[in-house]
Amino acid sequence: MSNIAEPSEPSASGYELRRLLPLLVVFAVVAILALEARHINLRHIQHQIAGVAPTRLLLLGLGGLIASAAMGWYDVLAARVIGYQRRTLAGLRMGLMVSGINNVASLSGLTGSGLRVLLLTSDGVATAAAVRYAGMVVAASTLGLSGLALATLATRPAILAATPLPDWVVLIALAVVACYLPLYLLLATTPLLRIGRLAAIERLTPWQALGFVGVSIVEWLFAAALLWSCLGTIGLDLSPASVVAIFVLAATLGTLSFLPGGLGVFDATLVGLLVAQGASTEMAIAALVLFRVAYYLVPLIAALFLGANTLASSRLATTLREHPLVSILAWPVGRAVDLALRLLSALTAGAGIVLLAGAAFPNLLSHSQVLSRWVPLPAVEATHLASVAVGLALIMTARGLSLRLRHALWMSIGLLLAGALFGLARGLDWGTSLLLMVVAGLLYSSRSSFDRQGSLAREVGAWPWTTALVAALIGYLLLGHALYEGRAIDPLAFGFGAHAPRFERGAIVALVTVIVLLIWTWPRWPTPRLSLPTTADLDALAAWLETHGSNAYSHLMLLGDKTIRYSPDGQAMIGYRAIRNRLIALSDPAGAPAARRAAIGGFRRFADEMQCTPVFYQVGPEDLSAYLDHGFALFKLGEIARVDLVEFSMKGKRNQDKRGALNRAHRLGLTFEIVDPPFDPVFMDQLAAISDDWLGDKPAEKTFSLGNFDRDYLARAPIAVVCDTNGRPIAFASILPSYGHREEYSIDLMRHLGDAPGGTMDFLFVRLMQEAQAAGYRWFSLGMAPLAGVGETPWARPAEQLARLAYEHGNRFYNYKGLRAFKDKWHPVWHSMYLAYPPDTHLSTLQVDIAALIAGGYRRILGDGH
Repeated sequence: MSNIAEPSEPSASGYELRRLLPLLVVFAVVAILALEARHINLRHIQHQIAGVAPTRLLLLGLGGLIASAAMGWYDVLAARVIGYQRRTLAGLRMGLMVSGINNVASLSGLTGSGLRVLLLTSDGVATAAAVRYAGMVVAASTLGLSGLALATLATRPAILAATPLPDWVVLIALAVVACYLPLYLLLATTPLLRIGRLAAIERLTPWQALGFVGVSIVEWLFAAALLWSCLGTIGLDLSPASVVAIFVLAATLGTLSFLPGGLGVFDATLVGLLVAQGASTEMAIAALVLFRVAYYLVPLIAALFLGANTLASSRLATTLREHPLVSILAWPVGRAVDLALRLLSALTAGAGIVLLAGAAFPNLLSHSQVLSRWVPLPAVEATHLASVAVGLALIMTARGLSLRLRHALWMSIGLLLAGALFGLARGLDWGTSLLLMVVAGLLYSSRSSFDRQGSLAREVGAWPWTTALVAALIGYLLLGHALYEGRAIDPLAFGFGAHAPRFERGAIVALVTVIVLLIWTWPRWPTPRLSLPTTADLDALAAWLETHGSNAYSHLMLLGDKTIRYSPDGQAMIGYRAIRNRLIALSDPAGAPAARRAAIGGFRRFADEMQCTPVFYQVGPEDLSAYLDHGFALFKLGEIARVDLVEFSMKGKRNQDKRGALNRAHRLGLTFEIVDPPFDPVFMDQLAAISDDWLGDKPAEKTFSLGNFDRDYLARAPIAVVCDTNGRPIAFASILPSYGHREEYSIDLMRHLGDAPGGTMDFLFVRLMQEAQAAGYRWFSLGMAPLAGVGETPWARPAEQLARLAYEHGNRFYNYKGLRAFKDKWHPVWHSMYLAYPPDTHLSTLQVDIAALIAGGYRRILGDGH
């Protein structure tokens, strides 16, 4: 188990309020903006942005980098506090890299904290010091906004009355943020109020605290200055003081929304306040788009160039030590490892959406005039349709990037470069083309991180991406409807200025593209090809078990129907099979405890690389913490019955059934014998006749977690036989031996003739228990009672409660209670058995897959059973 401290549970009312408050703010401001959106002229916004000179755009991008790099001074100051020797330039570089990602994927600054801990620990900084460092930065990052909110409250500029929200909401929001600065100074520089989690705030000298305050104020003013520049670029002439007040109020509401980058809330508030100052809605949105690109997109691209490979290849070597802040930082640290790749994936999908949206907008008149001179009309028409298809295809290849598929990498790069070319040919859309080329460069620079083989056409579980694809199609159609509403459209009309018919043809291509992509990526559940062990491999496995020990199911690996996987150090072993895209391991790994824990993680990584779902079937209680630590969820399958052979006795009233079984067998002249291999062919023929008689009209034998009548398999362990008075075998049981210890004695196949006397199997069980006890075994296993003990409490999960209903009322289909009662008469100790599976796996379909695997495949379930 991880030694990360568990956060205390918030009260139900507090938790609901924390979730409800941001939603109320979001709905309030977005609803107001939605009312304004009915009157927005999208073409005017396009012309506003397209009219910006390239040099101004470059300067705005540079300003965004400077504003983002200013956050690196937090890192410089934090490094000095913890005594971490590092060049100032390195601190600024870390600040730029982390802030570029944190601004986009922020959870109240926690994503940046996780990234800092990850980078510092990989650089050799002690974990506790890295957590202190990250805690200082996240605590200081809002100080500047708090100070500016305090100044805004003190001056009460007229802009506050222009907000679309009630005055009291605005004042409360500003007051909440403004209170943070004095509270921080009180906690950081004095012993007052340092109780509970507040005691985790770093104790600073007054000069250190003021240093953080000064850096934060400058950093927030840089962001406000960038917004002022964006407004001036569009042609909005507002005083710096007004812009600062507008920015502070929008940032305050965005911060309180707890959404990454204040997405939606910041934007709606900013546009509403600018409109109140006399700006048109189109100009306000154009300025907002420039600000989002300069302050968020440009630093994100720079951050990914600086650190994509670093973050993708990093792994924390040790578990975070106990620290009050770790309970806050543990989640982002765990997610930060793959964050860069996720952002690259999202950026690729975003580039596809930008390309798609650009194809919906009409070309600027000046661009159409240039195209008409230099580019043939068929080329313009063809590249427009190709842009639509490429934009949608990029959304699906982004799915493969999130899985680190190398095939998806090269496909995405090719599509991005093609889309950049098409963007220029269809409308001289150099901004979109530049974005696509930059993203392609990002992917190429991070190519070493995409090391998995696989095909997008064989992917399963891409429903979020499929939803994104359909949403992009709907958005494209709605955008075209808004742009060309009320116009008569003839799909067969062609011309450089025939934008509406071109969109109509693009819509048809978009619909066809989505259908093709959905068919191409529709789940096919491919089964990976696995190699089964040879006879020599099975002999080596038996020798390995003798040396390293076994569990209750290890002998079943000698069936030869499972692929055998050893840990890299050879100290643990897992046997597994595949059905569809599941890799299902039987029981826990065998081997030493530490090796078993490592083998569980290794198996999960192995399945992940093969794009399969890792599952452990019938795991015991000993290694549950290892499964939980490796991200598995648990479902109780039932309980296994084990007779305590130390306490086993034939004496007393409770054991009269056992004595009765022996006495009845003696009266019938039945005899018991354990036969060791090698076996005489005649003897095996007799057992085969018993097995065939027992099977009768039953479907084919079950596999995987149960043995079957395979002569080579049966020849690897003793067999217990019951004979009648004529010495004829009438029942038998194959033994599952323990290797390297005498912990548990169990049986596998149990079969008898149809005319065997009643009580024959009870006699067999009693004699086996006596033999196991005499041989010094600790337990005798009676096997599992499915669904026994599942869902008995009112707090059980819905799936377990449903399983309980099956146990209580499904006995006409399977004798759940009868099997439990049969095992219970031997007075066993019951042990729970579990299914370990990734939590994002649908449990119902997984259980069907396991049932099919045990039955021998779906053909035996759906077909005739043979």
